[in-house]
Amino acid sequence: MKKTIISLLLFYFATLIMAQSKLSPYTRHFINEKEQIKTDKTFSSKFKVKKIDEIDYVKAYIYLKAQTDPYFLESYGVRVNTCIDSLITAQIPVSKIETISSLNNIKYVQISTPIYQKMNKARTETLVDNVQSGKDLTTPFLGKDVVIGIVDNGFEYGHINFYNTDGTQLRVKRVWNQNKNGKAPSGFTYGTEYKTTDEILAAKYDVTDETHATHVTGIAAGADHTKSYYGVAGEADIVLVSYDLNDNTTDQVSLSDAMKYIYDYAESVGKPCVINMSLGSHIGPHDGTSTFDQVADNLQGPGKLFAGAAGNEGCDPMHLSKTFTSSDNTLKTFIDFLDNSDRYSMLDIWGEPGETFQITIDRYNISKNKSEYSETVNISGNGSKTISLKNGISGYVEIYYEVNANNNKPNAFIVSEVNSMNSGYAIGITITATSGTVHIWADDYYSQLTGNGLSGWTDGNSKYTVGEIGGTGKNVISVGAYATRTGSYAREEGMIAEFSSLGPTADGRVKPDITAPGNQIISSYSSAQFYDSGICDNTTVNGKKYYYGYMSGTSMATPFITGVLATWLQANPTLSPNDVRNIFKKTARQDNYTGTISENGDNTWGFGKIDAWNGIKECIKMTAGIYEEKNNIPDVTIYTPGNGICHLLFGKTDNQTTISVYNTNGQLLKSTRLNSITIGQEEILNLSGFVPGIYIIHIKGNNIQKSQRIIR
Repeated sequence: MKKTIISLLLFYFATLIMAQSKLSPYTRHFINEKEQIKTDKTFSSKFKVKKIDEIDYVKAYIYLKAQTDPYFLESYGVRVNTCIDSLITAQIPVSKIETISSLNNIKYVQISTPIYQKMNKARTETLVDNVQSGKDLTTPFLGKDVVIGIVDNGFEYGHINFYNTDGTQLRVKRVWNQNKNGKAPSGFTYGTEYKTTDEILAAKYDVTDETHATHVTGIAAGADHTKSYYGVAGEADIVLVSYDLNDNTTDQVSLSDAMKYIYDYAESVGKPCVINMSLGSHIGPHDGTSTFDQVADNLQGPGKLFAGAAGNEGCDPMHLSKTFTSSDNTLKTFIDFLDNSDRYSMLDIWGEPGETFQITIDRYNISKNKSEYSETVNISGNGSKTISLKNGISGYVEIYYEVNANNNKPNAFIVSEVNSMNSGYAIGITITATSGTVHIWADDYYSQLTGNGLSGWTDGNSKYTVGEIGGTGKNVISVGAYATRTGSYAREEGMIAEFSSLGPTADGRVKPDITAPGNQIISSYSSAQFYDSGICDNTTVNGKKYYYGYMSGTSMATPFITGVLATWLQANPTLSPNDVRNIFKKTARQDNYTGTISENGDNTWGFGKIDAWNGIKECIKMTAGIYEEKNNIPDVTIYTPGNGICHLLFGKTDNQTTISVYNTNGQLLKSTRLNSITIGQEEILNLSGFVPGIYIIHIKGNNIQKSQRIIR
């Protein structure tokens, strides 16, 4: 009997260890905190827990073994949402996390980590005005027949800026409020969807204590011409996904679901799409291998673009890195708590594949310049360590570590919570290794890194501060900010905004990709925030007052690029992320502030400052020879083999047919009239005497009508 009990205990502990090894470091921290925090209210406010039908749920990514049906998890109370191959997003009952992770067909469970929120003059400076007016183009481009998706919070759904130019039709086609209980969108298990104009207008706001999303949407897609603060793509359709930061349920899992929801809608109406996220986090590897980045990369492609904010940490000491050798084997820094009334910190530390390192935690007496207590943890394999602090510092430090399955890098996630700390004391972090490079990122919300002025201890820096979500993915268009107005973050117009985060990514890619105006930008404000000090103007339409105000950040630069990309998608609906970067490389502007930028870009400006006008010309060039104007009948094939010769092959009979050639200013250059056309007839246009450039071939008869751009 005794042997049986021992065997059962051994089996139980083996199962527990196996389950723990399949949980991310942050998930293990979550479980540990749940056991220590006694009140449900405190726990739910600290983490992303939401009660559904009296059951506590948390959102998570779940990696399944191949060929596993994800819906078997419903028998454990799991609510399945997005499915991409063997990766799913889901809501898991908090009480079942360890049980689910112990199942044979579960490879890994990763609950969500926190994220944070990060016009008139700008349109002229970036040549958007030329795009909107159609200067030297065949038509004005304002994002017609393109979907712009905004994932944010602080929406006034019915702001006049979101109507068409004459204010008669709301362009918001769908809203998903992820935190309001109601009828969820098809394929998802949470939130409320509004599908009609009446439903959207009746909902009014997602929250009444924020306006960030209203401002962002106005920059990308505003069309209110009663003022000069309208945005870039004023004819685009709009889809809004709303979350509430104060509800503590926002996370990367919700963002992945939001992206799929928006792309699915765009596909259902047959339109290209660009998504905007002016959000960020510094929990993650910063190399494009995070689960969110992989999901986002998978969802993007031709006609499906994603613009993200690089971040606002360009002058924050929240990063450190070091390449270690046997003779230079130590990196030392202190945690700098940003709020002395609530000393809490999250640090994320990443090494290189195949390497290991040690972390030493010190209770350090700065005034005496000595460690009074320390403990060291070897970061190898999978494990955790809790270090209690007392005598000068009352609190604890938790270290959760693993070899990350996505990239084979050793990763340590450190949480510090201090109840009290005497003057002259600090928590020291020492990294020791003999080879490889290690990066440390502080959360920059609760804490940063400092050397406290002591020899041998290192201040944090702002390198590698492009954030997760908007800055590090392989396909995301990452956006930095520069100033078109002077203010708190810029001494001169044209200079980089001091807050704009810097690259590269941890795997050495140049970021951001491009910069746009982001300092003191005027755009729409939620009417629920009519008292905000940033408000500078208002307009009254049909007896209702709408507001406009200033904001700064890469959060403002990103929707500017989102709007530009919408106009480019109007010109080329199959534009891909790589196409966009190639256009940036060809057309981005350089000046005295950017200096000379190499063909690979740089880690402050990317490829330079956005040039919307020359960029859209490149989009038109890409479509020349294959692009057909919408609503025209494709009854003739036009192809240009070179040497100025243009072939027209007719697939339909016609009579009284005129073939005309125009330049991009609309000037008629050549015209030929044919009395009759038969099926299979070929006509040749000789344009060898024309200067190289873009031309429009227009064919009009009784049965055939077609326009097509070509390159001579």
